Amino acid sequence: MAFGRNLPTKVKQLDISVATILVLYNIDIKCMETQWRLGLDQFSTKRRGPELDKISVSRDVRLFYKSQDDLIAAYEDAEQNTHNSKHKADITRRKANLFAKISFFCNVGLLLAKTTAVVLSGSISILSSLVDSVVDLLSGLIIWLTTRAVERTDPFLYPRGRKKLEPLAIIILSVIMFSASLQLIKESVSKIIGLHSGEQRPPHVDIVTLVISSLTVVVKLVLYLLCRKVPSPTVQTLALDHRNDVASNAVAILCGYLGSQEFRKESKLVNLMYIDPAGALIISFYIAINWWVTGRAQMKLITGHTANSHFLSKLTWMCVNHNKDIKYIDTVAAFHHGHNYLVEADIALPANMTLKEAYSIGESLKKKIENQKDVERALVNLAYETYDKDLNPIDCVRL
Repeated sequence: MAFGRNLPTKVKQLDISVATILVLYNIDIKCMETQWRLGLDQFSTKRRGPELDKISVSRDVRLFYKSQDDLIAAYEDAEQNTHNSKHKADITRRKANLFAKISFFCNVGLLLAKTTAVVLSGSISILSSLVDSVVDLLSGLIIWLTTRAVERTDPFLYPRGRKKLEPLAIIILSVIMFSASLQLIKESVSKIIGLHSGEQRPPHVDIVTLVISSLTVVVKLVLYLLCRKVPSPTVQTLALDHRNDVASNAVAILCGYLGSQEFRKESKLVNLMYIDPAGALIISFYIAINWWVTGRAQMKLITGHTANSHFLSKLTWMCVNHNKDIKYIDTVAAFHHGHNYLVEADIALPANMTLKEAYSIGESLKKKIENQKDVERALVNLAYETYDKDLNPIDCVRL
């Protein structure tokens, strides 16, 4: 899709773009011929917002307008928060370090409590929860050290920082958690075989064990509610881990008690003893699948996966509105460099412009893009014509 103020552009991954909204809503294009900057108010007034809930439309139409509202919000963010984005990112990074420390020390206490519960009960469901806590302790330590390493990067040894350490640490955690889950699956199957042959006995789950396990659920729930509000990738990973712990510990308590000797005596049902290893199997599969999905998502961040269409359109908006002497926007691309993006923008300026004027436009646009909180580095390439000389005029909305 291309658009411009004489601005054919070759940005090909925009689901909804500036041009799309202009065409859909018949915004006065002739009025813009004398005013080079695209007015934000002409987009903001097209926001649907809560009124979508009051009308009867199909799911696809509703999703389209929701996507359009998100794009308009991105344009507004580009206009309003350019100077504050990096400051907010620094605050978020400090919060990430704090929550990593809190999670680490909480996991130490919960590890000791769960160890006591496993010794008292012998439940393999609670044992699976204990193994999860051991890995949690390791994950908290790795994330804490990773955040600390990123903050204390030597600019002479790492001129562009060590931001890729964050997704790399999460991938390592995913592998560890997945491997631990597979081992627990093996132990659970062995437990089922042992119970069936009579070589092993059901666990003892008394009131002390139940109280210790329930305390774990409460602590993890509080940590999840706190961490999920911090927009940091590492803290969001911790939040996911805490959420998984709430579910796994709840299942461990339920299955451990239902499969215990105490409940077996009360219910007189012999086959309930298999519930304990079955619960361990459920917990192990749940943890393995969640961490596989997490690790797969992080792999994209260190292999240069492209940014989403809304972010690309936001960058294009910034280029269009940057300077009236920009005649064309040839290419806008953004791809992951860790959790942040590397951005490339190719713009065309008048052929008779002086080097000083062209440099001033390119450098100021570069700084403007790099002030966005998700941008690691921006490269602005200057030219006097577009690379695509055979651009189809139908693909161009002239402003």
